[in-house]
Amino acid sequence: MQPSGKYRVVLFDFDGTLADSESAHHRVWNEILGEMGAHIDDEEYKRESSGTPVTQEVERLIRTRGLDISPQALVDRKVERTVASFTENPIALMDHALEILEWCRARGLATALVTGSGREEIAPTIEHYDLAGFFDHVVTRNDVTHSKPHPDCYLKALGLCGIEADQAVAIEDTRHGVDAACAAGIDVIVIPNAYSCGQDTSRATARLESLAQARDWIDARRAPR
Repeated sequence: MQPSGKYRVVLFDFDGTLADSESAHHRVWNEILGEMGAHIDDEEYKRESSGTPVTQEVERLIRTRGLDISPQALVDRKVERTVASFTENPIALMDHALEILEWCRARGLATALVTGSGREEIAPTIEHYDLAGFFDHVVTRNDVTHSKPHPDCYLKALGLCGIEADQAVAIEDTRHGVDAACAAGIDVIVIPNAYSCGQDTSRATARLESLAQARDWIDARRAPR
């Protein structure tokens, strides 16, 4: 795909893109599953779980592990444990995360957070690093009927920002995120991490190695102020 240029809005994924949270999510899942005699190993987590919203992941886990729990009860347990864990032990941000957010503000680029996580789950990290002021809009899985890889969250973000798809660029780290942005007609930069590097993200407009590279890539294509 060729970039469309003239970007006015940057749409950020959260887990694995701005927040270095995938290993922490994996740990929380295994704490919960361990109480039910189950487990997710590293390879399965990278292949199946990374980038998958909790509402979808619980259905897969219940089916593959034969768990005696309802999907909603398992979602509630995961959300509760995640909030407690991330509040007690704040997770780190990805390298250059604050830098690119500050750069967007300085360059007059609007921003939105578009995440498959719920508002409760991201709140501890947002609050710990005082990130709320960097985003003009926030779209979570709570705000749409179908989360990633469906395009709903990105389409909602476009509507909130009042722009067309070719005026936005998304930054993602997983296959589900890339597919969601592409389905909404949005150019997408993928920055794979240790958990998503084996996923098929070939639909991305650009595959880069860091948020610093993403900043420079966008700078060469952003709309004039």
